[in-house]
Amino acid sequence: MKELNGLRAELDLWAEADRVATFWWRDDDAEAPDGPVMRMLDLSAKTGAPVFIAVVPDRAVDALSQPMLDCATAVPFQHGFAHQDHSPADVKGKWELGLHRPKGEILDELRRGWTRMTDLFGDRFQPMLGPPWNRIDPGLYDDLPGIGFEILSTFAPRPAPMAAPGLRQVNGHCDIISWKRDRSFIGAEKTANRLVEHLAARRAGQVEDEPTGLLTHVWINDEPAWAAIEAVIGVVNAHPAGTWLDRDGIESCS
Repeated sequence: MKELNGLRAELDLWAEADRVATFWWRDDDAEAPDGPVMRMLDLSAKTGAPVFIAVVPDRAVDALSQPMLDCATAVPFQHGFAHQDHSPADVKGKWELGLHRPKGEILDELRRGWTRMTDLFGDRFQPMLGPPWNRIDPGLYDDLPGIGFEILSTFAPRPAPMAAPGLRQVNGHCDIISWKRDRSFIGAEKTANRLVEHLAARRAGQVEDEPTGLLTHVWINDEPAWAAIEAVIGVVNAHPAGTWLDRDGIESCS
């Protein structure tokens, strides 16, 4: 796919610098083993690229458990609690984890979500929290390790490796969906360009050197989106200066 030539060229620069560019694939909003989820699991298994799947615990059906456990490259983690907006009408954006309601209520929901995730996935559940809409009030950060969370994942280059004591941050950087344009796929070339933007900034030391995150929502995917995801995976897999991180890699990254 020629639209990804920019990504190949950037990886060439990493190779010239004798460095390996780390990537991770995060997908949000899983609730059931529907067609898109099963296709994602098949693609991950076929390519060997681990997929970190943000599961909405209050909406997840029991039947989601076994297909994800059967896929060795699937890594389930917690996507808030119910993916429900609790923000007042005068607040910009949607917030489930904003302090527009009592902190204790939010933390209680996250604990209930943790229990549900453990019931569904056992020790395959990665102790990572992905807030719905990538929004969380920083006033909650210090409380998350007490629930058991070790990693926080939002969007955009992280400000620092640690969001709070005991809570590392590993973010997504390239969302392939244009949410303001009818939830349409941004296209393969723009996908590559967004990945390159973060990779180049990492290489130049302009941002934190965290793994470059490909963020998908496969329930929205059209066929060009599926093709682009597979092509990006293929480019990284084929290049000596690119690698996809698995659970251990994400847990150990600084």
